[in-house]
Amino acid sequence: MMVMAETIDDEHLVEQFNRGDESAFDRLVERYSSDIAALANRLLGWSGEVEDVTQDIFLAAFLGLKKFRCECSLKTWLFTITVNKCRSYRYKRMLHRRRISQAADKAFLASAGTADKAPMDSETFERVRRAIQALPAKYREPVVLRYLQELPTDQISRILGISKNALQVRLNRARARLREDLAELTKEKL
Repeated sequence: MMVMAETIDDEHLVEQFNRGDESAFDRLVERYSSDIAALANRLLGWSGEVEDVTQDIFLAAFLGLKKFRCECSLKTWLFTITVNKCRSYRYKRMLHRRRISQAADKAFLASAGTADKAPMDSETFERVRRAIQALPAKYREPVVLRYLQELPTDQISRILGISKNALQVRLNRARARLREDLAELTKEKL
C-alpha cells in the first residue's frame, strides 16, 4: 500500500512540476537522491565520481520529466536513467583509459591498492566487491539491482529493457561466475 501512495504522490509532484512548480523537482531529488547515488555507486564499482554522475542523472531527469507519462513508477524511470548514464560513463571512462599511457595506469592501480589491509570483514567485503566489479556490465547490473538494491525482477527487467527470462539467465550466469570467483572465500569459511 505504501508503494501505491508513493506512486500517487510522485504523479502529483510530476504534475506540479509540469505546471511550472520547480520546487516539486527539488522534493523528487530529495526523495530519490540517496537511492540513485547508491545504485550509481554500485554500478560504477564504487568510484569516486558518483556525485558527478548523480548530478548528470538528475539533470537528465529534469530535462525529460515533461515527457514522463507515468507508465511506470518514477523510481523505475529514474533507475533506468541511472543505468543508462552509468553505462555511458563506464564507456567514456574505458575510452579515456585507452588513451592514457600504460605507466599512468600502473601508477593509478598501485596508488589505489596501497591502503592498509583491514580486518577479515573488510577484506571479505573487498573481495566480494572486486568480484562484482569484475563482472561484465550485463551481469553486474542485474546483480546490483537484485541483490544490493533489492528490486523485484519485473522492475529490473523494465529498467534494463530485457525480458524476465533474459534477466533470470543473466542472474544465473552472474551467480555462477561469482561462485567460481569466490570459491576460495567459501572454502575458507568451511
